[in-house]
Amino acid sequence: MTVARPDEINAIVESVDRYNQANLPVLQQYVNDQMKSNSIDGQANLAILKLYQFNPSLSNIATISAILTLALASLPDPDFNLCLCLLSPEVIQNKHIVPIIELQQLLETCNFKEFWGRLESFKLPSYDVKELKNGGPVKKVVDVFPQFSSRIRNYVTSTLAITYQQISLAQFKEYIHLDKAELNEWIEQAGCSFSQDDASLIDFPLINENLPKPALVKENIRFEQLTKIIGVSKISS
Repeated sequence: MTVARPDEINAIVESVDRYNQANLPVLQQYVNDQMKSNSIDGQANLAILKLYQFNPSLSNIATISAILTLALASLPDPDFNLCLCLLSPEVIQNKHIVPIIELQQLLETCNFKEFWGRLESFKLPSYDVKELKNGGPVKKVVDVFPQFSSRIRNYVTSTLAITYQQISLAQFKEYIHLDKAELNEWIEQAGCSFSQDDASLIDFPLINENLPKPALVKENIRFEQLTKIIGVSKISS
């Protein structure tokens, strides 16, 4: 997905200026802007983590939390794992980072019901590093990233669609985590439909991934075996 990156940010990310720590304030604010505008720029976010890697003392755990949350919302893109590769063990074990990694693992293992349960208590730390050092405020992810849940629902729906042709309405509702009115709207928006034979079932569009594949049976016959068959055939004749 192409990101409409501001010219100022593009000039930094696409040049050696991406390694200039003086650009961190601008890049960090850009992370906040991404959450507000629902426009995720994975390359710019990786550039920030790379700067933190080179300058650990400048690391802002709130910014890292926000970057990982954006990466989580980018699934199934590999952004999240790329981000983790740039984090130190100390950062990965931080109390604000551990819950995000746990959420990612729940999504990757398709534990969708547990994911939504955990998300209820998940909060992002203050964007102001000074406030954070003083035990500053934390906010619900939907308060700073309004489209987060919708992005996750897109991921859940696409994952289900490549796995099933049909699923029960009750199970789909549990996985998507919406009430009845919103669920009906989501079903239509996602290109799914109620089964014509049973309204308690949801049909997914038929795509290459959820269509049955014919089994190909191959027999491996060695040359030595073939000569024996030919020999027996000659004797019989």
